[in-house]
Amino acid sequence: MESYHVIHIWSQYAIPNIPSVIFWIFVASGVLIQGISKSGFAGGAGIISVPLMMLVMPPDKVTATLLPILILCDLNAIYVHRKNKQWKPILEIYLPAIVGILLGSMMWWYMGKNGIQQFEKPLKQFVGIIAILFALYIWAREFSLKWVEQKSFGIKVGIIAGILAGITSTLAHAAGPIVSLFLFSKNLGKSLFVGTVAWTFTLINLTKLPFYIAVGLVDWSVLTFDIFLIPFVPIGSALGVWLHNKISERTFNFVIMILTIMIGIQLLIGINPIELLVKMLAKTPVSVS
Repeated sequence: MESYHVIHIWSQYAIPNIPSVIFWIFVASGVLIQGISKSGFAGGAGIISVPLMMLVMPPDKVTATLLPILILCDLNAIYVHRKNKQWKPILEIYLPAIVGILLGSMMWWYMGKNGIQQFEKPLKQFVGIIAILFALYIWAREFSLKWVEQKSFGIKVGIIAGILAGITSTLAHAAGPIVSLFLFSKNLGKSLFVGTVAWTFTLINLTKLPFYIAVGLVDWSVLTFDIFLIPFVPIGSALGVWLHNKISERTFNFVIMILTIMIGIQLLIGINPIELLVKMLAKTPVSVS
């Protein structure tokens, strides 16, 4: 009975005709990357989880599934950095982000009301564009941070950055570069910066949760499905610490950049290599010896 329940949950979340093994490999990889990124490489690379999981899941299911996982990761992060925070810059970007979260939630409500299926292509294209922009951000990160370091963004920039962060975070959990660049301009120092970023995302993701519930993205089935994914969070965290000691952040970011560009392009042009592979294998005749 329990195995039937697992299969039934999987069938609700997978793109049609995706084999269960492939589905679980990609979904588990997405959650593992979140743990690796947050524990070993400053968290930003976790954005690749969204386009990666969209190869085997509909966009709305990916977004809904990841939010409780992200909240768990965030709560762990603020526990570690419970003393490393500065409330003024947090509030400068978080309060306007509430407006962006509301706007993003209204978009999800509109799409749900009119049939989410007809919006899957533009949603994937949006995530593809965000993924490519993020890859470019990784490439230009050192230059960006040096440029931002000379600034000290004030309330006006905080309002714009916050609204954009709220919208992109609500639609695709993709506000990392926006929040990081804004807070980096505050010259907080490494420990305060990491802690302040962690607290900012905790507040943003916790604020998103009731809106996700209200528009029907997160329900009991999502939470039940996430139970099977939670074990991959500590595994990813441990793997992130191990990888941090084995490879440089530059090498890790380069690999993430290449993968993000590749997945972002395929989302943008609308060709899913996993679906194509499955169709090709289905048409391949089986030889009997």
